[in-house]
Amino acid sequence: MLALKRGYNQPPGPLSIYDGIAKWCADRGLFAGFLSNDAVLVPVPGSALTKPGTLWTSRLLAEALVRQGLGSSVATCLSRVASVPKPAFGKPEDGATPTRHCESMKVERMLVAPKNILLVDDLVAKGSTFLGAACRIAELYPNTRVKAFAAMRTISQERDFARIMEPCEGTITPTRDGHSQSPCQQVGPR
Repeated sequence: MLALKRGYNQPPGPLSIYDGIAKWCADRGLFAGFLSNDAVLVPVPGSALTKPGTLWTSRLLAEALVRQGLGSSVATCLSRVASVPKPAFGKPEDGATPTRHCESMKVERMLVAPKNILLVDDLVAKGSTFLGAACRIAELYPNTRVKAFAAMRTISQERDFARIMEPCEGTITPTRDGHSQSPCQQVGPR
């Protein structure tokens, strides 16, 4: 996770971790229903307001996916207008809800309304950020199909790391308490 957040290169070669993840997905044909050459990839902003010169891991991952033919282009049209609490710095129930994420983001209109948007993030826990971003995108593009892709998922309450590769797909849904959940099923080879 730290290598992903800090943009390290993949040992033993020159590939960035983002290019390594994109190549791994392309080589194995993973997530074909998500990663397609007709999707516009929209990087999800971090929880804080973006400062110039800051590492934007979601954008770097989206660009790497496009280089592998797993998206048509990258549109950095989604941004934060207000910071939200980072889920890593508290209890999961204290994190921002999908509604709060939606309210804290804005979308700049693209020249042409895309048919498919793939939200891209480096890490997903319960999916509140994705739901908030999808809500904001759907307001501007109600006829656009919106899906999401994250390079890693965290599911452990103890924050222990269990497996390095366990690709899965699922549907992120809101919960009754205003948060979200993201159950998933394994896909492809481990």
